[in-house]
Amino acid sequence: MHIAVCDDNIADRKQTERLLGRASEALKKEGFEGLFIDSFGNPDALLHNPQMYDGFFIDMKEDGANGLELARSLLKCGCGGQIILLKSTIDYYNIATSKEQELFHFMDKPIKTSELRSMLDMCEAFRKKKEPLIELRDDNETVYAKGSQIVFARTLETGRIGIKLDDGRELKVLTDLRNFYELLDDYYFLLPVSEYVIVNIRMIDKIGLTNVTMTDGTKFHMAMHFNKYIRGQVESERKHPGIDPDKLNK
Repeated sequence: MHIAVCDDNIADRKQTERLLGRASEALKKEGFEGLFIDSFGNPDALLHNPQMYDGFFIDMKEDGANGLELARSLLKCGCGGQIILLKSTIDYYNIATSKEQELFHFMDKPIKTSELRSMLDMCEAFRKKKEPLIELRDDNETVYAKGSQIVFARTLETGRIGIKLDDGRELKVLTDLRNFYELLDDYYFLLPVSEYVIVNIRMIDKIGLTNVTMTDGTKFHMAMHFNKYIRGQVESERKHPGIDPDKLNK
């Protein structure tokens, strides 16, 4: 399990590292995998490559920084790890929105060993069930998205692919549709309807003889030889949501 510590107080950061190191040794003695721990003193260093972490222990308060703002940035870039905000001079729980109070987790400093272990157990449970992320990089930003967030991907005239997410964002990613499709082995519900378009079958509204209409109103041409297969996949998904039809039929 990969854990990130981001704290701009050096002494506090080192103490959190020591506690996590001890927890890692305890896990190994119990026959579990230990922790891989990375430590950061500023938000920019962490945000450079945050998608690998299963848990974040955060307290930022110096030079105008704020741990809650960092937590929000991690959510925005699609990170799937559990975010734990450590209270010292800032009471993050009281300044968080009601939704953020449900999304994030909160601990007091100094950290208690028993509470730390509970948080690590939670991170591990979440790691085992979380959906893998897909890196989507365009000229302006890099987004780590779940397959379930992708509405469709289509070939653009520029040689890139246009990917629409369920929050309305559209990215122009520098790859072709064939290479992108090779990244989708974990997502049975993302399927081609032609050589130019991949759709999320969960977000198909209507299927015609030679076209599909998505829930956002976008209509795509569908090759005739895909029609029967796509209909079957959509029907199976509606009867047995979340179950790969190929595994269902085994």
